[in-house]
Amino acid sequence: MRTMKPAGPKKRIPFPFIVDELSPLRLTIKHMFGFVSLYLDDKLVCSLRDSVKQPGSNGMWLYTTIEDVDSLAREFPDLPKRQLWRSRSGNNAWLILASRLENFEEYALKACELILNGDRRIGRISRGSVTRQRAIH
Repeated sequence: MRTMKPAGPKKRIPFPFIVDELSPLRLTIKHMFGFVSLYLDDKLVCSLRDSVKQPGSNGMWLYTTIEDVDSLAREFPDLPKRQLWRSRSGNNAWLILASRLENFEEYALKACELILNGDRRIGRISRGSVTRQRAIH
């Protein structure tokens, strides 16, 4: 069984309790654009961000689709609507469980539970994925 592997030995992972909670999964961790992104096979599941320069977008970002974003948001009843995002083109959407929220840790653990239980609403195929290319043909 593969274990989680950080992209670089000196890179800090924000909110390590989330990575610890998801440790039973075979996740790949990638550092990019100020985020730590967690992948399950070819699916981008979530990203973690804790930036001093831009604290407004810190927290756990859950990736989903436009069809599932509202349903997924109901799992987090006090999540402000401004934390739900839909792409203007395409089918991508995401929820931001902001670290400034009073119930951030509770929500992050709930998200981990959903991921661990294989909730189909969480995650999307990342660009350039071989699986995605096969599904198109």
